[in-house]
Parts: sequence; structure tokens; C-alpha cells
Amino acid sequence: MNYGEVWMQGLDFGLTHFLTENIIIDGNLSWYGTTDFYNELTKKKDPINAPKWKWNASIKGKSGFGDFIVNYRHVNKFQWSDGIWSGIIGPYNIIDLFYTYHITDNLEFNLSALNLNNDLHKELVGGAIMGRQIVMRFTSTF
Repeated sequence: MNYGEVWMQGLDFGLTHFLTENIIIDGNLSWYGTTDFYNELTKKKDPINAPKWKWNASIKGKSGFGDFIVNYRHVNKFQWSDGIWSGIIGPYNIIDLFYTYHITDNLEFNLSALNLNNDLHKELVGGAIMGRQIVMRFTSTF
């Protein structure tokens, strides 16, 4: 569907602060002011498939025990429509944890805990329900 000339607006604000050389905090706030468009064919408003508000924050650190990242992400509830799929997405809150231990200069152990708080949700209508995922791996560089 070509909506022709449209007006879109939004704001994205991010801030990164180096507490020390080894500890970094980071945050982002997004506002999307355009949440729907008028559809001339159906005479209804179609959603833009994005939340009006979302934000995230993280802390990253390096130590003798390894590197870590803790992320928090919030996505507000929003209307979704794509072909035969339509419905409500969210709201959801996600906490992710990433850990890397440097075994040698060429070998690392990584542990990722995604959606650690197990907030069961869909990120698109018709998609899978997302829950907690734990991934462990070794990475070799040469």
C-alpha cells in the first residue's frame, strides 16, 4: 500500500557515560509520534507496527574475572498489522546478561542469558513466543 505523502515524527535520545576506563553505563529513550496512517482503500487507520515508547539501559564492565554486560529493555504495547496477521504486541521487559572469560589470548568462553527474567512475549504477531534462552560457547581466534 502506497500511503502517498506522509508526516512522520519521533525522537531518539541516547547517553553513554564512562564511569571508569572499565565500567560504562549506557541508556536510550525512543518516542515515535506517528503510530498509524489512514488507509484510503479500507477507510481505516493502519498501524505503523512500532511502539510509541521504548527504552533500554546497560552497564558494561571489564575485570580480572572476565567481561560482563547487563542490558534492560522495555517496549510499550502497540498495534501490529501485516497481511493476515494483526493484533497487539507487548508490553514486555527484557533483561539480558552477557559474560566473557578470556581463557588465553586466542580462546574465550561466552555465556549469554537472554530474557533472563523469562518475560514470555511475542515480538511480532504470528511469531513464536519468546522466553528465556541460555547460550554457552567457546570462541577461538587465530
